[in-house]
Amino acid sequence: MNKLIYSFLLLLYFPLFSQTQEEPAVDSIFRSVVLIRNEGFYTENKIQPWMKKNLYTGYGSGLVLPNQTILTNAHVVMDAKRILVRSSDSRKEFVAEVKYIGYDCDLALLTVSDPEFSNTTTALGFAKEQPILGSDVLLLGYPNGSDTLSVAKGSVLRLEKNRYSYSGLDFRNVLKINANIQPGNSGGPAIQNGKVVGVVFQISKQEQGIAYLIPIDIIDHFLTDVSDGKYDGFPNIGFTFQAGNPTSLKKAMKIPESEPGIYVNRIYPNSTFSKVLKEKDFVVSIGGNSISNDGEVNVNNKKEYIVDFIEDKQMNAKTEIVYYRAGKKLTSEVNLQKNYSLELYRDPVEDYFLQAGLVFQPISRSFFVTDDGDLDSSLKYHYSYFIQDLLFRYTTRDIVLSYQFADPETSKFKKYKFKVVESINGKIPKDIKDFKSIWTANQKDIIVLKFRGMDLPIVLRPESVYQINQRVKKRYGANYDEI
Repeated sequence: MNKLIYSFLLLLYFPLFSQTQEEPAVDSIFRSVVLIRNEGFYTENKIQPWMKKNLYTGYGSGLVLPNQTILTNAHVVMDAKRILVRSSDSRKEFVAEVKYIGYDCDLALLTVSDPEFSNTTTALGFAKEQPILGSDVLLLGYPNGSDTLSVAKGSVLRLEKNRYSYSGLDFRNVLKINANIQPGNSGGPAIQNGKVVGVVFQISKQEQGIAYLIPIDIIDHFLTDVSDGKYDGFPNIGFTFQAGNPTSLKKAMKIPESEPGIYVNRIYPNSTFSKVLKEKDFVVSIGGNSISNDGEVNVNNKKEYIVDFIEDKQMNAKTEIVYYRAGKKLTSEVNLQKNYSLELYRDPVEDYFLQAGLVFQPISRSFFVTDDGDLDSSLKYHYSYFIQDLLFRYTTRDIVLSYQFADPETSKFKKYKFKVVESINGKIPKDIKDFKSIWTANQKDIIVLKFRGMDLPIVLRPESVYQINQRVKKRYGANYDEI
């Protein structure tokens, strides 16, 4: 690095580093950040995965950790076919591999096998506490994939809960900062007093000059999780509840009037408490900590919302829950789990089944971020209430007719696009694998497809299916399923 530039940066950011004998030198801090180049493929349309894939190159930043590992964002390395990294101190690129990836917290851990990588990089430590509101942080990264490391100054505005845009589902702790962040900064660290206080991961679309950091508590959860050799994710409470204030309801359910707690409304299947709790149970304690009428857990005289109390812990951790049922006070011990029924909201799902010029896919969130203007509103409604209205009792994952190749015999089925498959030859398919199995078993007979909200079914003769397949393959080069 140019000595003049180095001296300028040293003077400019000296208060942020607050150098002591125990803290790393400025050049060591700069060597802790790497440029990440992700080479992969993407489809032009996420709900048309059979379309021809295109090569792309994405860029991001990463934080060097001990043992030749790199912490970055999951969205920086998603779908990577090849990952190359290098530090500002070297022109050599090193091949890296994704070892762990957490889609629910937008974090990933990479490994570099070449031992020379350690000679050009330095590992940094993490702060033990969150930065003070109003304090400054130094943001390091490679905006827009630039060849040289960039530094920017930001100030901490607030520690809050916010949606992680990568999954579009998870609400977790974030550090809101005032800073000019560009694409490519993702995965780069925020430094204060020579320690990492967060990782850059998204910018605000509503407020100019506002960005967000993944704070150290989420990072610590991720790194602790993978320490056993696999990533499990965050546990989930798995039930909905209402405040336990109504005195008359307590009296009717034989619950002591002075006992604070919450009423269980709905319990999701295959979740933490699904084998223990029932609807209308009154929960008064969890993990040995009392619960207020508003769902706050009293931990060492500090109040924490019960959802956060659960998600702060690791998967499969044991916890005790105390509750009333029919006037009796019961105690049970459970292993914390995910809410597996809600995972369909997170899963992008790109599986498909193509026959007779018709493409069938499992419903996923990908359908609701498409630019296709004729997306059926009833499909949105059905998907949104798949969990809330207990529709999961009937199928594991609904199947939808997502696309139709232009063909003389299928043109009359345009109104069926984006409709949910109700049955195939009288059977309700549990998932796309089951759908394909039923179709295969009936391929020599007539295929009858009934759709939710449509009075008339689609009826396909075996000879017609064969002829359509040949035309679609010849005209579009579509890779239809062999059955």
